[in-house]
Amino acid sequence: SDSDSDDNEGNNTANNSDNSQYASHPCFPRLRSLRNVGVFAHVDAGKTTVTERMLALSGIVRNAGSVDDGDTVTDYLPAERERGIDVLLSPIFSTPIQTIQSAAVGFGWVLPTRNKEDKASERSVEINLIDTPGHVDFSVEVNRSVTVLDGAVLVVDAVAGVQAQTETVWRAIRNTDKAKSSSSNAETSGSTTSTSSAHGSHQHEPLPAMMYINKMDRDGADFRHAMQTVIKKLKGSNPVPVQLPLYRVENDGQNHGSSGTNDSTTALGADIVAGTLDQSPPHGEFIGLIDIVHMRALIYPPGAEYLSIEDAIPTVVHLSSLEDKDCQPLEAAIDARRDLITSLADVDETMEDLYLHAMECEDDENDCPILSNISTSQIQSSLRRMTLSKSIMPTMCGAALRGIGVEPVLDGVAEFLPCPLDRLPPQLSLCADSNHSRQQKQKQQQEEQTQSAVTLGHPLHPSTLAYVFKVVHMKGRGGSGDGRVAFARVYSGTLKARDTVRVISPSGLAMNEDGGKNKKQKHPTERVGGMLELSGGQFDNLPEGKCMSGDVCALVGLKGVVTGDTLLLTSASTDALPGDQTNGKKKKSKSGKNNDDHWKQYMEGVHLAGLTSPKPVLTLRIEANSSSEQSRLSVALALLAVEDPSLVVKETPTNTLISGLGELHMEIVLDRLRREFGLEVRTGKPAVAYRETVLFDGDEGVETDGFVEYDRTVGGVQLQGAVRLRLSPLSTSESSCIPPEDPLVTLSPETRAFFNMDPLASSDEIEHKYPPALKALLSGARGSLKRGRLGPYPLANLTCHILEVDSEMTTSPDTMPGAMRAAAANAITTLLETLKNDGRLVVLEPKMTVEVSVPTGRVGDVLSDLTTRRGTVDDVATGDDNTHAKSMVHAEVPLIEILGYANSLRSLTGGEGAFSAEYKGHAQQ
Repeated sequence: SDSDSDDNEGNNTANNSDNSQYASHPCFPRLRSLRNVGVFAHVDAGKTTVTERMLALSGIVRNAGSVDDGDTVTDYLPAERERGIDVLLSPIFSTPIQTIQSAAVGFGWVLPTRNKEDKASERSVEINLIDTPGHVDFSVEVNRSVTVLDGAVLVVDAVAGVQAQTETVWRAIRNTDKAKSSSSNAETSGSTTSTSSAHGSHQHEPLPAMMYINKMDRDGADFRHAMQTVIKKLKGSNPVPVQLPLYRVENDGQNHGSSGTNDSTTALGADIVAGTLDQSPPHGEFIGLIDIVHMRALIYPPGAEYLSIEDAIPTVVHLSSLEDKDCQPLEAAIDARRDLITSLADVDETMEDLYLHAMECEDDENDCPILSNISTSQIQSSLRRMTLSKSIMPTMCGAALRGIGVEPVLDGVAEFLPCPLDRLPPQLSLCADSNHSRQQKQKQQQEEQTQSAVTLGHPLHPSTLAYVFKVVHMKGRGGSGDGRVAFARVYSGTLKARDTVRVISPSGLAMNEDGGKNKKQKHPTERVGGMLELSGGQFDNLPEGKCMSGDVCALVGLKGVVTGDTLLLTSASTDALPGDQTNGKKKKSKSGKNNDDHWKQYMEGVHLAGLTSPKPVLTLRIEANSSSEQSRLSVALALLAVEDPSLVVKETPTNTLISGLGELHMEIVLDRLRREFGLEVRTGKPAVAYRETVLFDGDEGVETDGFVEYDRTVGGVQLQGAVRLRLSPLSTSESSCIPPEDPLVTLSPETRAFFNMDPLASSDEIEHKYPPALKALLSGARGSLKRGRLGPYPLANLTCHILEVDSEMTTSPDTMPGAMRAAAANAITTLLETLKNDGRLVVLEPKMTVEVSVPTGRVGDVLSDLTTRRGTVDDVATGDDNTHAKSMVHAEVPLIEILGYANSLRSLTGGEGAFSAEYKGHAQQ
């Protein structure tokens, strides 16, 4: 029964942890009912429509907006409404609809109960819905949203199934993209240090997820096919259906298993059929769904999308109350429930024990003992446990545009997805000196973090730790001069308006280490001017506002904060940790360690890993129409770059270059310059980001022919040095198309000995403690690797290992650095020239995975066009042979060849074709 689930929520835990030990903590009820979730999807899969329906159901808006009509709440940019996509950039303030103008909105949701009059048994949750874009050009928005989420809802198109960008967002959800080294500057020793890896990308625990198969009302929708594409393409997803679609078919006189009468008490007549996973979908109208957990059918009224929320409530039919036990929907539900229990038993030991015990309790009166001996509450408990452990992905279905099936998704968010207590605390790094002992202490801290009950970052820890995941500019809202608003997730403690915070930026720490002059960096402090109300999406100012652990807030008045910064208070809390027996700074925790250590680490500074943006693949030269507008252009680009870390701006006295992740990305930037800042700019031809690399023979590298001598007199000063080095592949990937990685410079033991280095010295110590000649050697090598021999393209995907160094100028400290810099650069240039002459130096160009939706009759024209663009066709999924059927073409095409492809495709297909392109990597030209 439904009431069985009321006791389920508090007894379930994630990752085999037991949160009941914190039940007496005053924050426990609030944290237990909090959900930080995001909705993810391929572009055009219906994510915005799902989000709009959620907001309408929760009462945030009166009626759900429509992407087609351009009146959605979450698509607040004119560019979004014109293109029908989410890009999640800052708002346009002249737009009349301004309900939600940023990255998050909070609302409450009450779960249904069997007895609607019993208010005491109601369970409610507070949901922070953090929106994410679907287009790959804005994947940085997806990555930075994922870092602060606790759970995810994946939306899949019922017609197309899993698409290219569905796989991209899935990798972000499960954190399966390997962290790349953001810069070769941090890698100078033979081994990688923990500090450098922390700067690569924000590390997060993989997210538990549930799936909603949308657009079940469209022609060609197939629940079974969509499930199969998920199983095939989304590694580790293990989708488990908890619903079946319901259809109303034309009564052709055949008996579908019902009595043949349309019983108004049950609303299930002969014309209502359930879809299954072992048959093609019936030809009929999608009208609702079967909940196989609670064994009930939800039938929505016709035209629900045009009705008010109150009038669009579905009719609930409890299948156990049906008189006709042979009706097709009931039989399908029983089979699906049996399959659900079997799937859970495969991954859940508790359910496996229940399953085996049920099989032993054979009853002649019951055909299936597992259905009669395993209760609804036990199924719910298993679903939650396995969802939180990422072993399964509960799967639902519906049609959000018609208002069908979104209420159960919100119920699933409350029942299956985690609260902050179910998640591990974030991985932290120390800001203190990075010597060997400090690294050991950091490693020990990380080990304790996975074992100890309450550490810094745990929702019940009293010291405040917050992470800024997005920065936007809202005129009239932000307290700073440019209207800056910082969205932050508070992991532990409480953040209040007018608090003074220390701003710790991982990028600032990296710059400080490279500078080598100031080991102990004094972190800037800023004052929180106020907060904006997220609940309800109104964004009213809250001068006395506060944000508690586990929640998301919008902060104003922080002038220098950027995405990826960590916020700490100027003093650590002395409140007792859960389980402590005494108060004060000298108290002992359960682990027996003095909290002075935690207080000292907090005051020295800790930070979460920063967010690294993907490297740009497209560059555009722009210039203002007049010199008077040039200064305005510089200011506008600076603001846009703060909001969008993937936008790279380079200004010189003669021109301005902007670089981004694709053609659409550049179009949005230009559109915002025009609409928000009133700037019409002239643009040049887009330039693609090429790279160079070496063709290696397997894992074998190439070396210089002994020492490469450099001996010249420059300005009357002799510069002499000799370097022997080897170039080798940076990774062992077998793929011919991978994202380029910056070269890595390493030092051999012989080179370290030449400079009297400690063999175990870290990269930070090299920058801080050793003579300028060593840093000059590294600088010369890195600088030479930034320009290849085939063109002005930087090298990629290789390691430069400096084997030996020699010089007669060791007694000349003033000229030694210049000699080392020149000798290293000369050695690399000489080796690259040799490789060029041997034909082993090649140019890499960005390749895109292209997915083209085209009328079946025009497939041949599209394939021919892709071939002329040097494309490689991977697959063609042909639709039905009718006029309106669509086929899907999957191909790989160089980026340079598909610039402006939208116009060509429109011409080829009579305006009926559409395409999406995702960057796959760089491959040989």
